[in-house]
Amino acid sequence: MKLDSKVPSGPLAEKWTNYKQHQKLVNPANKRKFTVIVVGTGLAGGSAAATLAELGYNVLSFCFQDSPRRAHSIAAQGGINSAKNYPNDGDSVFNLFYDTIKGGDFRSREANVHRLAEVSVNIIDQCVAQGVPFAREYGGLLDNRSFGGALVSRTFYCRGQTGQQLLLGAYQALSRQIAAGQVKMFPRTEMLDLVVIDGRARGIVTRNLVTGKIESYSADAVVLATGGYANVYFLSTNANGCNVTATYRAYKRGAAFANPCYTQIHPTCIPVSGDHQSKLTLMSESLRNDGRVWAPKDAADCGKHPNDIPEDRRDYILVPQFRQPGSTRCVQPGRQASL
Repeated sequence: MKLDSKVPSGPLAEKWTNYKQHQKLVNPANKRKFTVIVVGTGLAGGSAAATLAELGYNVLSFCFQDSPRRAHSIAAQGGINSAKNYPNDGDSVFNLFYDTIKGGDFRSREANVHRLAEVSVNIIDQCVAQGVPFAREYGGLLDNRSFGGALVSRTFYCRGQTGQQLLLGAYQALSRQIAAGQVKMFPRTEMLDLVVIDGRARGIVTRNLVTGKIESYSADAVVLATGGYANVYFLSTNANGCNVTATYRAYKRGAAFANPCYTQIHPTCIPVSGDHQSKLTLMSESLRNDGRVWAPKDAADCGKHPNDIPEDRRDYILVPQFRQPGSTRCVQPGRQASL
């Protein structure tokens, strides 16, 4: 097999920019003649389907959940990195590119990572326009936090539920296109096989998970956005519910399978406590001190000014409601807060 990454030629920082400038454009009147199948409705699949539909293409969107909102992207809590340099701490597109390459043990494709760093600047603005409630400073500006050992604060976040809020933004854009008739949604549908004609993906075979009916759909292009390699590790935060069925079907049809060795090391995991634990337990990002609140340990301190309660008499907890940092919430002494 000859592997061709299709990376454009030219200087690294200009590869994809030059490629886009020399691409042939499709007339808006002709876009409605093309159909694209998108398998998966997470952040990648949902945004791809919504964007293609917005451009005027006909889109068939498939997911095996009962709603696109149930995609596993809701578990991505940490945040989304962007080289906007709001804290003015020296961040740049190159720095984000370099940190990502280094963090990936220099195994990533440099041209694609650089393109990711470029596009990251605009992604935040798009998400804000879609209504994603990113955390903000008291002055109203978008807040940033440091994440993953980076030397700068470039992570935009929504408390401990960034993935869920981003998914809701993508889902709203997708729902708009469904209502407009540009996207036809197929929930509770599993992809069984990939239809390849002359070396190109031209359709899929599916099973309706409610009725069991086997059907096939054709298109001019197929996008597989079904998540990563799933339960391959015994104790790993990567052992989530990702559906690798579509990836395997593509592999059986001749696609190359790369990077199955990816392992996520997460800063907020509960260590293994016994043989009953099948994987590391991933805790909320709020444990990193973003989103948590504290309450007085002693009920007698309820009602006092926060500045009058020292650290050793405070109990830091997580609550689902949003509260300003430093606010007090009286709880029964000795009561364990649920996560």
